Amino acid sequence: MITLQITDSLSVIQKNVNEAIAQVINDKISKTQNKIVADCKSAASSWILSQPEIQSLSSSSPESLAGQLGIPQSLVGGIISSIENAVVNSISIRFIQYSKNLKGGLEIYFQPSDFFNLLSLPAGHVIYKGGDLHWLDWLLKRGDNVIVANYQYNPKTGLGRSGLGNMVLGGSFRIPPQFSGTDSNNFITRALIGTDQENTISRIIQRALA
Repeated sequence: MITLQITDSLSVIQKNVNEAIAQVINDKISKTQNKIVADCKSAASSWILSQPEIQSLSSSSPESLAGQLGIPQSLVGGIISSIENAVVNSISIRFIQYSKNLKGGLEIYFQPSDFFNLLSLPAGHVIYKGGDLHWLDWLLKRGDNVIVANYQYNPKTGLGRSGLGNMVLGGSFRIPPQFSGTDSNNFITRALIGTDQENTISRIIQRALA
């Protein structure tokens, strides 16, 4: 029979174990943090592009957001790419290496809360002879507020800047309620926040540590 005698105290053993665990985690994350960011960017891209607002912008229906916001169909593809890229390029990671007490952390940042990266996009404006329509601001922040008084949208193919409809006297215009957004609840926050998104990010990190 072989007998082993452990002479170190439990506190020393625990310290050594924690240091070994910290070293493994630090090595893994240091080597894979770029992959974590890349996978998060890929996930965010799919979340953004699947949003009903993006789908409606892409639609050629007179009832679409493109029609109601007066966005020419020739510009829609570039606009969607600009929005997608602005969100994806905002994603970053902060890794605080774990100490021997297993204190540390991994922080992944998605989308500035002030939406400046989106609101500053030229693609978020429609410039026309009569002025500048900052339609992306309307969509992200104006909620159900009336945006244009005494005019309403008339959906009819062949009319307006979009070729899908125009504004006519009477009533008022606001973002349709199914698409309207506020600072805390808009199509960007809905794309990035939720249980499914959290689970996806958790799986990305787990794969990195496997």
